Amino acid sequence: PVEDYFNKGKNESEDSKLRFETYQLIWQQMKSETEQLQEELNKNLFDSLIEFLQKSYSGFQKNSKDWSCQIKLREIPTAALILGVNVTDHDLTFRSLTEALQNNVTPYVVSLQAKDCPDIKHFLQKLASQLTGCCVDEESKEGSTQVAQKKTHCSVDSLSSWYMNITQKTDPKMPRKKRTSSSQWQSPPVVLILKDMESFTTKVLQDFIIMSSQHLHEFPLILIFGIATSPVIIHRLLPHAVSSLLCIELFQSLSCKDHLTTVLDKLLLTTQFPFKLSEKVLQILTNIFLYHDFAIQNFIKGLQLSLLEHFYSQPLSVLCCNLPEAKRRINFLSDNQCENIRRLPSFRRYVEKQASEKQVALLTDERFLKEEIQSLLENLHAYHSNYFLVLRCLHQFTSSLPKYPLGRQIRELYCTCLEKNIWDSEEYVSALQLLRYILRFIDSFVREGLVLFLLFLASVILGYKSRIKNAKANSKLE
Repeated sequence: PVEDYFNKGKNESEDSKLRFETYQLIWQQMKSETEQLQEELNKNLFDSLIEFLQKSYSGFQKNSKDWSCQIKLREIPTAALILGVNVTDHDLTFRSLTEALQNNVTPYVVSLQAKDCPDIKHFLQKLASQLTGCCVDEESKEGSTQVAQKKTHCSVDSLSSWYMNITQKTDPKMPRKKRTSSSQWQSPPVVLILKDMESFTTKVLQDFIIMSSQHLHEFPLILIFGIATSPVIIHRLLPHAVSSLLCIELFQSLSCKDHLTTVLDKLLLTTQFPFKLSEKVLQILTNIFLYHDFAIQNFIKGLQLSLLEHFYSQPLSVLCCNLPEAKRRINFLSDNQCENIRRLPSFRRYVEKQASEKQVALLTDERFLKEEIQSLLENLHAYHSNYFLVLRCLHQFTSSLPKYPLGRQIRELYCTCLEKNIWDSEEYVSALQLLRYILRFIDSFVREGLVLFLLFLASVILGYKSRIKNAKANSKLE
């Protein structure tokens, strides 16, 4: 069993199965949280992208023979998807995007990489083999096998003929094995995703775009360029004569640093998960992210490794769970585990501060020790609730100060708090001085504003009184 590896080479083999199960439970919760977070972050991007694709082919969806005129003659709708330099995360994004497109736009979604397409021949072969694998019914599969058999002579002409045959045979009212919202399209477009657009050779892209634009009325194509650097790369790779055949719209994903901040906020700066990272480990993981790969997936893998190492090396990690379960497990701790608690440096410091009678009870009475540990765990969970609340308040106060003495990101402030007492640092003193200056300025501004308001109010009242006097004088004259 996998949990037996927790015992290998270790003297403290107690609760190994329970520790492994606890690790699995916490990691599954963290994993599901990150997946849900990824979906939420991609939702706006995918929604706007899908809306663009649907508008591009709204005329074709209505079976208009003159649909190409609606999107300009021979212009291929192209979405330039700026994903950033975190290339490791791109695969996950493209998998989610492919699924969203197949559910909402078209069943014909193809993804290609530059390493598989050194020339136009291999490009068309890969396109044909993947495209014919997107069939939604038996009749489509029969036509697909014919195209697959001729892939040595594959061309845009053959793909156009295949597409026309497939769409003519397909009736949206007929039942299908794979029924999605996109199946209601009478002639759904073909979406081609180029994952790493910068890596494709110029000639391959030029030849394919020129050929596709000439068959656009027979082979409705949508291009999605995955770009890691800048959209300027499109005009560097493609001359104006070719780029003018594309109807390009830009889409920007969330930046890597903002993504990291959101992940830390969901996984670490919360009381939802009892597992916390030390300052050194968190600093190493963030440095790898910021100065090496910008990959969120690698950061999450590092977090998983830290979690696994904690439960593997620490026998008392059996108490790293939610509070009710931890209090229950304390009652079943063995004598050896109680001794492990007494050896903890933090517990030793706690014992030294107690009265002599309580010290003796903590070191000799197992029952008293367990009751005290339950009380300490309650205090620890309450402390974390207050800690993160105060941390966020302090970050809101100091994140916009000049020169950012306590950091611009909350993770920087969090690392400083883990490293030392924040109130003893020079940065904290500097931040407080700046806050005092700002508060004094606001206070003086408010006071001066109040004086000006009173003067204005007095002038209005005096003016009103003078008008009344003038009105009375005029009435007497009359």
